[in-house]
Amino acid sequence: MHYIRGVTDSRSGAAGIDLAVVVTACNSMRTIERCIASVRPIATAVIVVDSGSTDGTIETCQRLGAHVVRHAWEGFARQKTFALSLAAKHQWVLLLDSDESLEPALQTGLIEAIRTARSDTRAIAINRRLWFQGGWLRRVAFPDWVVRCGRQGALRILDRPVHESVEADGPVIRADGICRHESWADATDAIERGVRYARLAAPFRRATSFPLLSFVGSALAIAVKQGIVRGGVLDGRRGIIAIGLFIVGSYCTHMAALDHQRRSRSAE
Repeated sequence: MHYIRGVTDSRSGAAGIDLAVVVTACNSMRTIERCIASVRPIATAVIVVDSGSTDGTIETCQRLGAHVVRHAWEGFARQKTFALSLAAKHQWVLLLDSDESLEPALQTGLIEAIRTARSDTRAIAINRRLWFQGGWLRRVAFPDWVVRCGRQGALRILDRPVHESVEADGPVIRADGICRHESWADATDAIERGVRYARLAAPFRRATSFPLLSFVGSALAIAVKQGIVRGGVLDGRRGIIAIGLFIVGSYCTHMAALDHQRRSRSAE
């Protein structure tokens, strides 16, 4: 583990609130500047856990006043668990991925939620909205409430190979405002991520007896939920492309599980 200090920042948090922001990153130049800039107005400290960036991410974080910690990649959940441990001296902690940033209304909403939280409130959920191909997706995958902020010791990471989740040990409230989620650089990036995540999850996912039939059912469910129930078709071309990418991701997941099962049987 190697610490790299950024610009010294002795400011107290907004409204006197002690809030540390921890961010996990690796070669995140596409989004890291927006991420850090969006939390500095409300943060007592900004800590970035970097797992091997070579694209200028570390230098950018330092320039923006973040404290950078180099930590070898251990997997999504363990990396976030380590990141949380670095905020142990702070009363509240906000955990973000490098492709997430707070819109101005969420900056205000998060501080207000912390300031008015009851004594038994343990965590705060924020609402993510996808930013894709230069604009908002207002219906596809929205709303997307995720726990990201909590009192010291209240958060834990549910360990999964991919799509790990943050859980709280008690009552959760919601903050007003939107978290900008720039998950995909473009459609190709989305497909490449889908393949990578599917391979990571394959050893933990049991292939169905009829994988193609299962995929068709999954694809229809995605199309109905995102396109009709949530009205994703109203997001226009970008919305339809995004729904298609979710379906491609589902196909990758099914096929990767099937491939892993076949390899396992061949090795027996």
